[in-house]
Amino acid sequence: MAINNFIVLFVFLVVSGLGLIALLYIENLLSPKIKPTGMGRALVESAERPFAGSRLVGFQYYLYAIVFVIIEALLVFLFLWGQNAMPLGAVIFIGVGIALVYMILLVRYVIDQANEVMQ
Repeated sequence: MAINNFIVLFVFLVVSGLGLIALLYIENLLSPKIKPTGMGRALVESAERPFAGSRLVGFQYYLYAIVFVIIEALLVFLFLWGQNAMPLGAVIFIGVGIALVYMILLVRYVIDQANEVMQ
């Protein structure tokens, strides 16, 4: 019975791969072959030249994004772990409480570091 599950997975992966290849081929057929004249390597936004020059987003915002992703992943796994370990009672409550306090301190630290960089 376990081999049947792998066959279904394999068929799904093959069909998904063929679908991806078909979509890339269709995109290649439908895309324009000739570049618009006068554009060259100029910056383009929605097929129009931008009104202002290109602006770079400050590096400090990447720190927020990374911390957000890490905390979201931790919270998902922490929630699932807490649900499965519910019969243990107070021991799990203490562990989850420590993890949540740690996450709050992490967020506070990142906010403080970002404020120092911005000043």
